[in-house]
Amino acid sequence: MKDEPLTALDDSDRLILRCIQKNPDITMRELGEITGMSHSPCWRRLQRLREAGIVGTKTFSISPEAVGYEIRVLCFVRMTDHKRAQLLKFEAAVLHVPEVLQCYSLSGEHDYVLHVIAKSVRDYEETVKNALVELPHVKSISTSFTLKTIKDSRIVPV
Repeated sequence: MKDEPLTALDDSDRLILRCIQKNPDITMRELGEITGMSHSPCWRRLQRLREAGIVGTKTFSISPEAVGYEIRVLCFVRMTDHKRAQLLKFEAAVLHVPEVLQCYSLSGEHDYVLHVIAKSVRDYEETVKNALVELPHVKSISTSFTLKTIKDSRIVPV
C-alpha cells in the first residue's frame, strides 16, 4: 500500500477526514474508537492521506480581529503581461508578504485575488505602498474592503 498512489477514498478514509477536521487534536486511540480500527491501521491510513497531499499540516486558527487586524481586504490584481516567468516571480514574491493570507490565480478580468489583513486603513495603505505595488509585474490593484464575515470555513465536505 505504501508505494501505491491514492486513487479513491473509501468510507473509512472519509470518516477519518471528517473526524480530524472536526477535532484536529483527536488522539489515535480516540480516532480508532470512532472508526472501529486499532491504533496502527488508523495511523497508517492517516499517513497515507498525508503522503497523498489530502491532509496537510495541523495549524491553529487565529482570529485576525482578536489580535488587532480589524480590516480584511480583497485585492484584485492585474499583471503587466502573462508570461510564465513573470507570473512565477509574482507568485514567489507574494509568499513573503505576511499580511497576505491567501492568494488565488483567477480567470476573467483580474489575474489574482489577494486576501489581505490590516490593523487600520492607514496600515493597509502602508502595505499597499511598501509591499503590494512592489510585487513584480503588477499593473493595477483594485481594492474591496470587506464589511462583515458571513462564513469563514476550512471544513471540506467529505
